[in-house]
Amino acid sequence: MSARRDPLRFDLAVVGGGAAGVAAALGAAACGAKVALIEAYGFLGGTATVAGVQAYCGFHTRGSRPQQVVAGVGQQALDALQALGHDVTPRPQSSGNWIILLDPERLKRALDGLVLAARVEPLLHCRAVAVQAQGGRIDSLLCADPQGLFEVRAAQWVDATGNANLAALAWPERMRPRRQAATLTARLSGLDTACAYDRDDLRRAALDYEQRTGTPLARANGGYFVPLPWSDACWAMMVDVELADASTQSLTQAEMQARAIAHDYLLSLRRCVPGFAHARLDVTGPALGVRATWHIGSQQDALLDDLLHARRHLDGIARSGWPGELHPRAGVTEYRPIAGDDWFHVRYGALQPDAHGNLWLAGSSIGADDAAFGSVRVMGCAFATGHAAGVAAALSSFACRAPLQAVQQALIEQGALL
Repeated sequence: MSARRDPLRFDLAVVGGGAAGVAAALGAAACGAKVALIEAYGFLGGTATVAGVQAYCGFHTRGSRPQQVVAGVGQQALDALQALGHDVTPRPQSSGNWIILLDPERLKRALDGLVLAARVEPLLHCRAVAVQAQGGRIDSLLCADPQGLFEVRAAQWVDATGNANLAALAWPERMRPRRQAATLTARLSGLDTACAYDRDDLRRAALDYEQRTGTPLARANGGYFVPLPWSDACWAMMVDVELADASTQSLTQAEMQARAIAHDYLLSLRRCVPGFAHARLDVTGPALGVRATWHIGSQQDALLDDLLHARRHLDGIARSGWPGELHPRAGVTEYRPIAGDDWFHVRYGALQPDAHGNLWLAGSSIGADDAAFGSVRVMGCAFATGHAAGVAAALSSFACRAPLQAVQQALIEQGALL
């Protein structure tokens, strides 16, 4: 048995080191708080590095004249990438959306630098195990690392886990199901970039896969492949699977099933798609992309009506410009457009399940109905809501939530777009 370790004490602890978590930590640190950033993996970046989603979505509105809607800490991340020689120019997609392609390795380094420069204490290889909570407030968090168990204590907490996992540890009885299909991303290299292919080629590959395996590919259109301009590789979104919940059994089954499909489908891509004859499967994931399995309600959820009518609110603390992108089952993508290809406000209340509690929600963990969730969950908006959650938590006292005007003013001073 390992020796008992003294508790670690902070003003604020952020659980989850993705876009929302990094933004929360940096925003809080800029307000003078002593901050811990707890991450289960050995690197930061979240969905972009853990799940291999090699693009930031949601920094800009869609359409022919995109408007930047996320800055603040999100812009700091883009600037840090650019300082490492990474092109962060937004790129148009056939859907009308704009994305910023990412090199995960340079992103890891960029986020490391930002966190260390802000004097945030990163706790990598650290998993949240259990919480002590009472009366809507979290007192402490039991964590596990390779040396055993230890306790983290903080006055304020931010759930940036992407699936409201901290909230679930504290109040499992309040969690509600939110079913979204999961995706295993991949990076394929060895492509002949001189060869052009089209959607018909990809559909033939999907049909070839079905004929060989006896099982249809969930993405009947063959998948989504984005060339990565710094290499002969592409980012591939080609494998969707159903995910019932976040249990070990469900995740294990889904991960193994998805990897098997990826390897089998590569053979069909080689056979059917020009330029893919010598394609290699460099990496999958490295973890399954889990959009959501559950959520907790907030004081003021983001709503479909906000999205459909591009609502502005006086209590807005972040902008969301990505359409509602829903994945109700494997292979199905549905969009809910924002009026006028514009943006809508995420309201202050979406960041808290309890108005007088000390848990703040960020990124995919914020309060939202299913349609609005499809917009606010993307990484661009996650930077914005994480930034707001971190600032609000840092400015809040034990018994009192920070006033809206103080949070908005601090965000503006830190370069956020409201």
